[in-house]
Amino acid sequence: MKQKYKLKFYIRPALAIAFAFVGVFIAKLGMSAEIDGVSRLIILSVAGIAFAVLGFILPELVEFFGRAGITAIAMQIMREWSKEASHLPRPQLSFGRREGDAREGQEEKEFANPIVVDTSVLVDGRIVDIAKTGFLSGQLLIMPSVITELHSLADSTNSLKRARGRRGLDGLADLKKVHGLDIALLDSDPVGEGVDEKLLVLARKLQARIMTIDFNLNKVARVKGIRVLNLNELTNAVKSKVMPGEDLEIDIKAVGTSKDQGVGYLEDGTMVVVEGGAKLTGKSLTVRVMKVLQTAAGRMVFSRPKAE
Repeated sequence: MKQKYKLKFYIRPALAIAFAFVGVFIAKLGMSAEIDGVSRLIILSVAGIAFAVLGFILPELVEFFGRAGITAIAMQIMREWSKEASHLPRPQLSFGRREGDAREGQEEKEFANPIVVDTSVLVDGRIVDIAKTGFLSGQLLIMPSVITELHSLADSTNSLKRARGRRGLDGLADLKKVHGLDIALLDSDPVGEGVDEKLLVLARKLQARIMTIDFNLNKVARVKGIRVLNLNELTNAVKSKVMPGEDLEIDIKAVGTSKDQGVGYLEDGTMVVVEGGAKLTGKSLTVRVMKVLQTAAGRMVFSRPKAE
């Protein structure tokens, strides 16, 4: 920096003197012969001083315009480069999604309190009546593989499977007609080997609940920390309570596992075992409740005829 100013210190006087002589020379060339005396001297002096000043500030002017020119050229280059770059493909950021996850765009969006519905629930059919009551709070998600499984059952050569598949498809159609019920038919399945595994993957991904009556799926989901809505458990929970010592009116429908046992049913489907009721098959009688057992299959009531 000091060398720069030192150089200017020596150059500026020399340029001022040189430009003063140039100014006087130019003034003489342009001056009319009629001008003489004091006027001539004044004109030559002004021209010399003006050019001397120009020579003195010439280094600053050169430096300023040089910088301005370089800046203008650089800006023009940047404009041209940006125009070319705008036509180039922009890189896409990747968040480490696995192969096949690109098909899960539908499932990645947010759902309101989602419930993933299993095939067994649609085949069972009770979900339609439950939905009509308005107790279902949440968005029901139906995977394509569930619908495919229902179609496969409906096309089966086995009459029982065919009936179950058609009941499931009819149930799905009825669900879509329930007012106020939010159903989402997904476009694609998550990655998984079977329907059950896909249900578990989707439920864990969305932190959703699984609605099922499949015993094994229920157990696996609970082991993996996934919440389960089991319609069988719901049915048992809303059954009328029967207490020991209570009297019931029962129709004996069949013989039980023991020779002397008769079997009847309450209106909600609860099985009532009547001790000594085998000989009373086809008859209606009053029984007294002795014991109530809660099993995985449901509630069982043990009783004996009141007369005894």
